[in-house]
Amino acid sequence: MDCCKHKKTHKKCIRSDGKTFKLPRRFTLKQCQKGVKGFTMRSSCAPYKKCKKQSGGGKQYKCISVINMNNIDGIIKLKTDNKSTTIKYNIKGLTDGKHGFHIHKCGDMSKGCSSGCEHFNPLNKNHGGPHSKHRHAGDLGNITTVNGISKGSITVKDISCDPKSDYSIVGRMFVIHKDEDDLGLGNNEESLKTGNAGERIACSIIGLIE
Repeated sequence: MDCCKHKKTHKKCIRSDGKTFKLPRRFTLKQCQKGVKGFTMRSSCAPYKKCKKQSGGGKQYKCISVINMNNIDGIIKLKTDNKSTTIKYNIKGLTDGKHGFHIHKCGDMSKGCSSGCEHFNPLNKNHGGPHSKHRHAGDLGNITTVNGISKGSITVKDISCDPKSDYSIVGRMFVIHKDEDDLGLGNNEESLKTGNAGERIACSIIGLIE
């Protein structure tokens, strides 16, 4: 469990850099965010070092990604509030059926979609679906195409359009795959990495909206 989101019943948590800490701590997340003083408090608050303070006004951040390649065109818009990010997509040109839909770690298109690195996975988990207990932050499941059009929305946690967040997706890459994502349920090693979603057939870089 992410240290910034753990519950009282949890016995350990994982910080965004992958380091694991035992729970409970002497000081809570809220106490640590009010200010850290002294060695004892610094040690106790270590799991929460990278947690962002939640603004009372509920500030929102927005991103956009435009796809235009291989006769596939579309716009993906994202909006982040304090708790989650909603992704709205409208894509044309895919074959009918389900296609794996992910955010990849790198925004490098020097070799097309192939240079986009692996799935965005700041917590070092196995692949899953958008609402699975174990999932990459960039696991968005599948988009479904009917009559050449894919349109819908997905709401997930652990990604953010805030460029200062440890879960920021700004500058990263959306990738659409040729095949259906098995959501980590394929009973093989590749399923836990990519969902057996196959070839990368379209991609686009994620940028901020002012």
